[in-house]
Amino acid sequence: MIKLRFPLVIAPLALALTSIVSSCSSVTNDAARVGDRGLSAAELDDLILGYVESGSDEGSRTEGPQSGDLARNLLSSWISTTVTLDLISEAGGEVTAADLAASEEELNTAPGFAEADQKVRELFILNDAASAKLASLLAPARSELANTYESGAAESGVVCVRAILTNDRETIDLAAFRLAAGESFADVASEVSVDPSAADGGVLAGEGGNACIDYESVITSVAEEFATALDTTAIGEVSAPFEIPGVGWAVVLPRPFDEVADDIGQLIGGSVAAAAIGEALSTVSIRVSAEYGAWDPATGTVVPVG
Repeated sequence: MIKLRFPLVIAPLALALTSIVSSCSSVTNDAARVGDRGLSAAELDDLILGYVESGSDEGSRTEGPQSGDLARNLLSSWISTTVTLDLISEAGGEVTAADLAASEEELNTAPGFAEADQKVRELFILNDAASAKLASLLAPARSELANTYESGAAESGVVCVRAILTNDRETIDLAAFRLAAGESFADVASEVSVDPSAADGGVLAGEGGNACIDYESVITSVAEEFATALDTTAIGEVSAPFEIPGVGWAVVLPRPFDEVADDIGQLIGGSVAAAAIGEALSTVSIRVSAEYGAWDPATGTVVPVG
């Protein structure tokens, strides 16, 4: 499979800020159409060439703009994000200049993004902003989020936690004493924790810098002792020190809701948004030119013909 320089989350869509648009017309020379909007073959060619010039796999240079996983992945992303923007509109929202600026600032930290073709940059920024906007629109009300979060990680499906990891019992006991005496968890973690999260005050962050993580992904990847501490420690309280055999000693702090409300909303809203997008992709009228592949509503992707 062709490996792109950046995570494949881009999709060219109509924007007031860019001339790379999907048009509402009767033109049939389209690589793909969603409803009455299409991405032309020429536009797709430009995007693929932009990827190549941005430094993706050299092998893509010899495939041509109409072949391979690269074209199918780009089309899949375009279709998915077109549907995302439609859902945003249906929810009464829009992607604003401020949304785009925030996404650009975040994406500029990705390796190679600053050197990418301008069209590719614009498309990454649009996709990221659209995803974040839909998540925020579909997130439950703040009061509902608070009630859900306060019920515990297993119930809410969200983990927002700081942790301190030390090599021995003596050090963790001293850290726990300092916390009980009123010192900031972030300060103590930064000073004594041997975990990489010490640089951020012990915050175990998720994707995109979100301060919260999906509960299931955490539970399936951490030691049993850590999972037990998460499940038995009340929100806003520090756990008793516990040992992770072969790793060290730790304490955890499930963070108070007010510290992480926006992150919780984004994470839960993202899950709701993903479900809404998946449902739309299985029902919306989507057509793909056979020279590129065929639309598979079951997977929400463009797949090879045959």
